[in-house]
Amino acid sequence: MKQANGQKPVSRVRASVVLSIASVVFTGLTVLGIWLMWRYMDDPTKVREIIGDHYVLGALCMILISAVQVVVALIPGELVEISAGYVFGAWGGALLCLAGTTLGSVLVLLLVRRFGGRFVYAFYPKEKIDALPILRNPKKRNLLTLVLFLLPGTPKDLLTYGIGLTDMSIPSYLALTTVARFPSVITSTVGGNAVGEKKYLWAVAVFLVTAAISLAGLCLYNRIGKRHAQACAEDVGQAQPRRVFRRSHLRDRCFRRKSDRTP
Repeated sequence: MKQANGQKPVSRVRASVVLSIASVVFTGLTVLGIWLMWRYMDDPTKVREIIGDHYVLGALCMILISAVQVVVALIPGELVEISAGYVFGAWGGALLCLAGTTLGSVLVLLLVRRFGGRFVYAFYPKEKIDALPILRNPKKRNLLTLVLFLLPGTPKDLLTYGIGLTDMSIPSYLALTTVARFPSVITSTVGGNAVGEKKYLWAVAVFLVTAAISLAGLCLYNRIGKRHAQACAEDVGQAQPRRVFRRSHLRDRCFRRKSDRTP
C-alpha cells in the first residue's frame, strides 16, 4: 500500500516532465515554422528553396512537429498539415504528416499504457474520455475507430488518448488510423500546396469544401456519442429492475421456506 502511494506522485511527476518537454519542443518548432512562413509568405518559392537546401533536416522537423502535435494537442492538426503542403507539396507533405502522426500516436499509446489514466487526464477532462463512443462499445471498437478517424472534424487526438485505455493492439490501431487519416490529411496538404503555388482560388475552394465536410463530421461524431450515451443509459435502466426482481424473488423464497418450517 505504501509502495503504491509512493509511486503515484512519481508517475504524476514523470507525466508532467514529459508534458513540459514536449510542449517546449513543439512551441519552439512551431514558432520557427511560423516565422519562416511569415517572412517569405509573399514568395513561397523562396521557402521551398530554403527547405530544398536542407531537405532532410526540414523533413525531420516536420515529422517531429506532427508527432508532438498529437502528443500535446495544442493546435489543430489541420494547421500543421496545411503548412506541410505549403512547404513540401501535397504528396510530400501528406507522407511526412502521416509519418509524424504515426510516431506521435505510438508514443501516446505507450505513455498512456505506462502511466494510465492520470496521464490522460492531464490533457483532457475525465468526462470527455468517459463519453468516447470507442470506450462505450467494445464490440464495435474497430469499426468506430475506422469511421471516426475517417471523418474530418473529429477530435482524433482525443480518440488516440481514449484508445490507449483500451486493449486494442498497436498494430491494429496503426492499420486502422493510417488508412482512415489519409483523406483528411491529403485535403489539407492539397490546400497548402495550392497556397504555395499561388493558386488562391483553388485553395479557397479546397478549404471551404474541407470545412463543410469537417462540420458534417463533427455533427455526426456528436450524434454517435449521444446515441451511445443513450444506449448505455437504457442498458443501466434495464439492468436495475432485474436486480430488484431477483432480490424480491429471493426474499419470497426465503419467506416461503420460513413459513413451511413454522408449525
